[in-house]
Amino acid sequence: MAPTVPDQELGEALLQSVQYGSFPQSEQVASAPVSPTALPKLLEVVRKARDKTKDEIRKVSRDAAPDVDGWIEQARKLQSDIKRSQETAQEIVQEAKAREEHASRLADANAKLSLLYSEIAYNDNLVQVITRLKELTSLLDAAQDNAVHGDVLGALNKLDEVVGVITTRLSAAPTPTSDALPSPNLSVANARVVGVLQNRAAELRESIVGNMTELWNALLVVDSSAGRISCKETVEKDKSVTIDTVVEALTKLGLLEGLISSFARQFDKVIICPRLTGSNQVLSSIAVEGADIRITGQIKDTGVKAALEDIHSIAEYLSTRLPRSVATSLSAKLVPVISNRLIKNWLLPAVPLSTDGVQDFQELLSYVLGLAEYLDELGWSGQERLRHWVDQSAQIWLARQKEAAIVRVHQFSPKLVREKKTVERVETQMVSKGDAMLGHQEDQEEEWGAEWGEEEVQEEEEPSGKDAAPAPSQQVEEEDMSAWDDEEDTRVEDGTDPGTEGKSKVEEHNGQEEEDAEAWDWGDEGETEQAEPPALSTRKPEEQRTGKGKTTAPQHSGAEKEVTLRETYTVTAIPDAIIELIMQVVADVATLNHPGLAKSGIAHASVGLYAIPGLVLAMYRATAASYYSKDIAGNMLIYNDCTRLSDRLRTFVKEQAERDKSSPLPYNLRSSARLNFDDDIRAIERFGKRAYGREMESQRTIIKDLLSGAQGFKTCTTPPFDAECDNAVAMTIDRIEEVKRHWQDILSHSALLQSLGSIVATALTKFIDDVEEMTDIAEEESKKLRSYCVSLSSLSSLFQTTDDAGELKDMTSIYTPNWFKFQYLSEILDSSLADIRYFWTDGELKLEMDAEEVVDLIKALFAESEHRRKAISEIRRTSMTRRVDLSRLVNNLLHTEKPIPFEFLVNGQFLRTSIDDFLTQNGISAESTLNVEYTRALLPPLHVSSFEHDDWVSAVDVLTESSPAGVWSNGVQSGQERILSASYDGLLRVWNLSGDVLATSTAPNNGGRITSLKTAKWLSDKKIAAAGLDNVVRVYKYDDDARSITPSLELYNHNWGVEDIAVHGPSNRILSASADTTISLFSSTSKDSPAAPEKLLPTSTTASNKRQRLSRPDKTVPARGALSTLSGHSSPVSSVIFKPDDATVAYSASHDHTLRTWDLPTSKCVDTRTTGHSLLSLTALPKLNLLATGTSARHITLIDPRASATQIAVMTLRGHTNAVVSLDTNPTSEYGLVSGSHDGTARIWDVRSVRPAVSVGEGQVGESVYVIERQGVEKARSHGERVKVFGVRWEREVGIVSAGEDKRVQVNRQ
Repeated sequence: MAPTVPDQELGEALLQSVQYGSFPQSEQVASAPVSPTALPKLLEVVRKARDKTKDEIRKVSRDAAPDVDGWIEQARKLQSDIKRSQETAQEIVQEAKAREEHASRLADANAKLSLLYSEIAYNDNLVQVITRLKELTSLLDAAQDNAVHGDVLGALNKLDEVVGVITTRLSAAPTPTSDALPSPNLSVANARVVGVLQNRAAELRESIVGNMTELWNALLVVDSSAGRISCKETVEKDKSVTIDTVVEALTKLGLLEGLISSFARQFDKVIICPRLTGSNQVLSSIAVEGADIRITGQIKDTGVKAALEDIHSIAEYLSTRLPRSVATSLSAKLVPVISNRLIKNWLLPAVPLSTDGVQDFQELLSYVLGLAEYLDELGWSGQERLRHWVDQSAQIWLARQKEAAIVRVHQFSPKLVREKKTVERVETQMVSKGDAMLGHQEDQEEEWGAEWGEEEVQEEEEPSGKDAAPAPSQQVEEEDMSAWDDEEDTRVEDGTDPGTEGKSKVEEHNGQEEEDAEAWDWGDEGETEQAEPPALSTRKPEEQRTGKGKTTAPQHSGAEKEVTLRETYTVTAIPDAIIELIMQVVADVATLNHPGLAKSGIAHASVGLYAIPGLVLAMYRATAASYYSKDIAGNMLIYNDCTRLSDRLRTFVKEQAERDKSSPLPYNLRSSARLNFDDDIRAIERFGKRAYGREMESQRTIIKDLLSGAQGFKTCTTPPFDAECDNAVAMTIDRIEEVKRHWQDILSHSALLQSLGSIVATALTKFIDDVEEMTDIAEEESKKLRSYCVSLSSLSSLFQTTDDAGELKDMTSIYTPNWFKFQYLSEILDSSLADIRYFWTDGELKLEMDAEEVVDLIKALFAESEHRRKAISEIRRTSMTRRVDLSRLVNNLLHTEKPIPFEFLVNGQFLRTSIDDFLTQNGISAESTLNVEYTRALLPPLHVSSFEHDDWVSAVDVLTESSPAGVWSNGVQSGQERILSASYDGLLRVWNLSGDVLATSTAPNNGGRITSLKTAKWLSDKKIAAAGLDNVVRVYKYDDDARSITPSLELYNHNWGVEDIAVHGPSNRILSASADTTISLFSSTSKDSPAAPEKLLPTSTTASNKRQRLSRPDKTVPARGALSTLSGHSSPVSSVIFKPDDATVAYSASHDHTLRTWDLPTSKCVDTRTTGHSLLSLTALPKLNLLATGTSARHITLIDPRASATQIAVMTLRGHTNAVVSLDTNPTSEYGLVSGSHDGTARIWDVRSVRPAVSVGEGQVGESVYVIERQGVEKARSHGERVKVFGVRWEREVGIVSAGEDKRVQVNRQ
């Protein structure tokens, strides 16, 4: 039931609603019903309220009535003021209209007055114009009258006045008649009447021009057909007209210069050209007869003096027959033409090509100067060219001599190249009594060739007989390359490179590289790899050893004897012709400085003749290839000729030096002082070597191609491929024999044998390589391969020689470095396991083959058995016996209980051969003192294990008792070693040495996601730092007991991916290198780190914030920023490290080619070292004060970062074939390194294993000690496809740990 509300309360609620629009607050009142009986009472309430409101309104009206009356009074006054204002405005408007009417009448009166003034002024101006037109007409009439009566100059003057009147007076404004009158703009210059007058003046001028031109042509008559020109002084036309009058008139008309130019062309065509140039090689003479000058017929005196006299006559004729102004103007056009033709057709051909004509030439120069002086007297111009030619006559004469010398070489070379002759080369050597040459000692044979060819002893060309010990087989391909720079290996590679030893090697590499492109850059492009030729030997190797043959050996003392060595070879006549030309140059210099010619104008240029020999030699090098190309042995002839030429040049220099001792010439003019043939001789020798190299490379390529037809001999017993193999061997033998037939009449005997030995070595190397690549050789195949060996052994017949006693000598092993290896291969193919083992242990097989080569052959030839395993084990065990004697000696001196294997360094280089071989290879005398060091041998690293991953492994780190993190922790015990790996799948894994995964970081789809990790390091035994391509550095907590890796801190400061990090546990510092070109310094503890930059946080955008919420783990990881940012690099920073002994200093390497040193407290770069390549990795060798940087150029550069260092790159380690992306140091040696490369290998280095560098600024060059291949995969190609190594670490307890593209962590241990 609804509540009951009193009527009074309802009425009040109704009034509140009407007055204020408010709703009842009480729910009882709002919901109460209104009964019909309550309406009267509610109406009564409303009525009372209305009455009350009316009373209040009346009261307010009464109170405000006085104010309303005042307002009404004010309104009435305002209305009255407005009415008065309107009346005043109407009066003002009426007055303004009256004034406008007055102003209009005044303006009309002024306009009429102005019009009257204009009319008056126009009439006055019109009178002035008419007066001027009348004056103009009078002038034209006077000009026409003057022209009719022959007064041309007067007519031209009147015409000039007419033009002046038209341009100045008719075009100008008329002069006002009164200052009060304005001047109208009245110009009649463009009026029709003025145009008529101008046309009349133009017609009169044209008439005068025609008349004057006709007079000019009448005065200067050109008869081309008769070859005659007449220059008259007057001409009769109505009356006599002089040439001066015509010239003056033509000058006024502006036509004189054009007519003079036309006359100059005609004069040149009719008179000068026939005299100086002629037609069909026939020159015409000239004659002057009064006013005429004409061509009279063929000239009899064709000398230069007669031509100069005729030019003098022409000048005299023109200067006397023409007004001075005309002659002077004409000379400016004729004299340059005359000078050019004189120089080109007369003076240059008159330059003498020998000293016999110098006197006549000097007299000719005086005539030319006389002509120039005569033209000066006439006031003519254009003769400066003649005077300049006389001044430069010495240089012109010298240029002609050089040109003539070059032309002579070009002319005689094609003829003389067909003239061949045999020459003898003689050398004298001082040899010791104990030498093999005189002492018949067989153990000295290999050293003889190296000793007798030393350039430091003889200033002769390279000797032939470099009979050093044969080089290993893998070097045979490079046997003729020692004269050329090679980035990978610039050392002397092969004992078959005859004649380039000692000092000459260094000069080939370090001196005059620019001359490899000799011959003025003509030809020889692209010849970057050429063979090193054998120098022409003067003795056969056996004769050199035994002292037999054609020799003379006078004894100088009891210890030494002088031996004269002789040998013949074939050359063309070109070298002798060149020497004769050079001798003529020297003779010409002496002649020009003889008292009779010393004061001539060209004597002072005689010293320039000494440049001709260099030009001649350069011309020979530039063009020789085309001359010799028609001969089948052309390249060998080039080599012989170059040898002959260099020999004769050396002899000439010595002989000339003796002659100059008594020469009367000043010292600076003597040939011994001016001619230095050292560079030319080197260039000639290199040119000959390149020719030899091209020929040898061509023949080697042919041999390889022929043997390639056998397709590796893998099907040598399978028809029809067996026939291909047979043909390949037979064709190879035939080809080598054919080469001998071509060369035997050209090369000296020893050079022929050495060249053939190189080609045979190429064939044997190819055959050996093909056999060694066969993984399975059946018995039938072994027999067939043995038969091929027998066939190829027949090539030894090419090396059969007889000594002076008539005994037959087989020199194959001397000239073919891999001959013994080939013979051993032949024996192995036909031997038992016991025989092969005997060859290795008791024979000399180990001197020819590596242990692994023999092992591979055994595996291919014999099936798996206990005997095979024992044989292989024995061979491998005894493979290191070359240094065993030295190692045994050191162990005895040290009294070691158990023998220790030692390595030996001789003069800083690791000893890899016997001492004798080392001395021979490095050109060291047996009497020299050697610095020998010993160190514990680095054993070959053996593969221990590999840990499989699901994706590429980008980085590894090791935690051991001796590792940096283990030392910082002091809690790692033996047996608790751990390996950390970072992968491209974004996961961190911790392994034990057994290959078990102890812990894996959180999966990428959960919180703390990391994608494509690039680097990871142990901070301690419980902390890990890692970073990758998501720009964030993360710190993880590692729990070995719980086997968990959980993120504990995220560090933000980079905009791009992080390439590398470095950690320092004691200071809790982390350095990160980023692709954004910066380095950041972080703290691994959140309390020491500032807040992270908001813009870099994942929550900085709505989309990333949403992704974070979806992937956020239960526990939030703190985010922090960097302590400092190191800026300075201009390209991505690839690697960063702390200085090992000072954590306040850091080093960074970058793609911008620089290595920078940073002071971390100040965040400043304190040193920058710039290299030549992008730097990809970095590690420190603290004991050596060196930093090792891996480069994109496939090598490792060792840099001294100290500010006092004078050389940036102190050493270069070469061996990798792709970029070096990871480095670490040997924990047991201050000299050791390990490197990881994209070529799929890790290499072990010892910086003491060096050889001299060949490039300026490279320092020494190191070589790797061992190479670690990736296990379980196909051998990598040079670019490391599928097996690239990304990271490497080396720890004492674990060994070498590497990771890479094969999805494995590989452990190798020594």
